[in-house]
Amino acid sequence: MRRAGIWLVVALAAILAVTGCGGSETTAGGTGTGGGEVVKGGILRVGTINYVDSLNPFNYIESQSVNAFIMIYPQLIQYAYTDGKYEIEGDWAKSWETSPDGKDWTFQLIPGGKWSDGQPLTADDAVWTINTTVKFADGPTAVQAAALQHVQSAEAPDPNTLVIHYDAPVGNVLAQLEQLFILPRHVWEPLAAGNGKGLKTYQPQNNMPVVSGGAYRLKSYEKKGTTVFTADPDYWGPKSNAEAVALTYYTNADAMISDLQGGQLDWVDQVPFSAVGAVKRDSNLVVETVPGFETTNITWNSNPRKSKNRELLDPQVKKALSMCVDRDKIIEVVFSGYAETVESLVGHASPLENPDLGPLEYDCEAGNGMLDDLGYTKGSDGIRVAPATTGEHAQPAHKMAYEIIVPNSLNFNGQREFEIVKEGFAQAGVDVTIKAGGDSTAAYALETGDNCDAAKSTGYDSFDIAMWDWIGYIDPDFMLSVVTKGQWCSWSDTGWDDPAYDKLYEQQGTTVDPEERKQIVYEMQKLIWDNFLYTQLVNLEDIEAHTKGWDGFSPALDAYSKKFYTQAHKVG
Repeated sequence: MRRAGIWLVVALAAILAVTGCGGSETTAGGTGTGGGEVVKGGILRVGTINYVDSLNPFNYIESQSVNAFIMIYPQLIQYAYTDGKYEIEGDWAKSWETSPDGKDWTFQLIPGGKWSDGQPLTADDAVWTINTTVKFADGPTAVQAAALQHVQSAEAPDPNTLVIHYDAPVGNVLAQLEQLFILPRHVWEPLAAGNGKGLKTYQPQNNMPVVSGGAYRLKSYEKKGTTVFTADPDYWGPKSNAEAVALTYYTNADAMISDLQGGQLDWVDQVPFSAVGAVKRDSNLVVETVPGFETTNITWNSNPRKSKNRELLDPQVKKALSMCVDRDKIIEVVFSGYAETVESLVGHASPLENPDLGPLEYDCEAGNGMLDDLGYTKGSDGIRVAPATTGEHAQPAHKMAYEIIVPNSLNFNGQREFEIVKEGFAQAGVDVTIKAGGDSTAAYALETGDNCDAAKSTGYDSFDIAMWDWIGYIDPDFMLSVVTKGQWCSWSDTGWDDPAYDKLYEQQGTTVDPEERKQIVYEMQKLIWDNFLYTQLVNLEDIEAHTKGWDGFSPALDAYSKKFYTQAHKVG
């Protein structure tokens, strides 16, 4: 899931008027993760620099949208975090079992659920969601289809039993299904008519009230303002301690921290790195730090059909330039020391991260030597020149000068990170300028182009380099999928098209033996590294802060569990 952010301050009075929430109730003997008596009720006011860009699981980019999906839609299973380890636990599913051949998975669902419009929530909704996602996996539903690799079909023997049929045993079924969000069939089925395009274009937030069936219902939505969730009385699991959650998106990080310190916010889900020191010094605030899932990178257009600046398809050129980027300076200047270098796309949080990649060395002298050996000589102005080429994609000799797309919706100072990259590239004799990417949707459109069509192998022909970030999952399957041809025009931001890699991706998905799968996953990560589809920069720490009036937070469950919001509570 991609992540980036910007925000807007909304007055508390407006939030109160929208939610209509009342007083508090104390539960005797209750405790939160950090201690203190649990006080039921109240509005949990959250400040964020990551916005909810969509409530459609088939069409989104931001990780904050994943949090919203988790809040308002049923999942079969979710993650728990106990004693520093992630474990799978049930959400809507109370139990599950697999057939002896590993190809059929049966889930027993908690009965009696309701959608927010009063319609019954049954296994039929799950069957429709799964079968429809599989049907249109090569098109409108590709974004969520990664969670259903190798699924043939689903059926419901009764309203509370779901059976999913796979074409082969799959070793990470549960980790994949954690990313599946069940949708109300009676609302979404008309959108699946014809080629199913309506499934991707539909925006639930523009058709209020959104029909939901999770721990919360959506009271109001503002993409660049405040989105309010109220506790769903029909939710089958542990209900929210807070009566409502008001998520406010800020365009100014300083204003957000000021509101936290001034009591207008109860919780900030990512402390800006430049403000960590000040927040830690505030005796009224509690700061929690956990290993982060977010990595930043230089994204290289690796589409083999790219028509211009094809010198940037050469892994050696990309490696040479990358060797001139001072990642330690990025860590210190951009992230105030709260990050570390990373080599793999899957990041440090994955237990299947390949530890033997690289490492990429900061050695610009050697990088310059590589470019010299490759024949890219410097002109009188110090800028290297790419020689003329012939053939299908012939291009005359030209300066090695490129644009780098940088979204303006990042949750860190992307422009400053770009400037450090620019300094390094300049030392290598390559000139780059920043191209403002706009928000995440606009930036991704610049990468894919307006003619993106996986079936026709078109798209990814109008950009050279971008800088962005990724937030992955615990199991690396999703991150490995983003560079497959199957994710063209959906999750792919490189345009890479390598059938051999795609074959490995399919193979790892049906390898049940953990050690065998690990070796395949390691090989895939090495292919990504060797081809420099990305220059991995840093892996961030996840730093959150809340007032002492609230407790029960679990930063490690961000975008992984309904408990991320439901177990937070006021302290008595």
